[in-house]
Amino acid sequence: MSAPASFSESEVRDLHDCSAALPQQRPDENPFRIPWELRAFALGVAGHEGGHYPWSDFQSALIENTAHADAAGRAEQYYARWIEAFEQVILDRAGVSRAELDDRTATILATPRDATHQHAHPEPIAVADAHHHH
Repeated sequence: MSAPASFSESEVRDLHDCSAALPQQRPDENPFRIPWELRAFALGVAGHEGGHYPWSDFQSALIENTAHADAAGRAEQYYARWIEAFEQVILDRAGVSRAELDDRTATILATPRDATHQHAHPEPIAVADAHHHH
């Protein structure tokens, strides 16, 4: 499988590094058992691609969180470690406290789903041109 021509050489290396972090599986096996696992993976990769942290920082946090989970007998949820690593690098870099993150998370979770327009739109959405006059 080759990368599309639109990727630079460094982007291809980054993608390879990101995919190397996936758990080993058979070629016909999906590495994500349930949707939140894919979201956890996407958060980690998106944070790096958005320039919020170097991939090596995320890898180090992931290794550290995985080792702690293994030692505590919690190794069964690999992607929970991704969330922990994501939180760790964001907290380290953003200067946000754990309490602030927990408060923001609670606020988001308390927001009714449709209040933020997070419902499916199967039909195309048209946006009227505010500058167009009939």
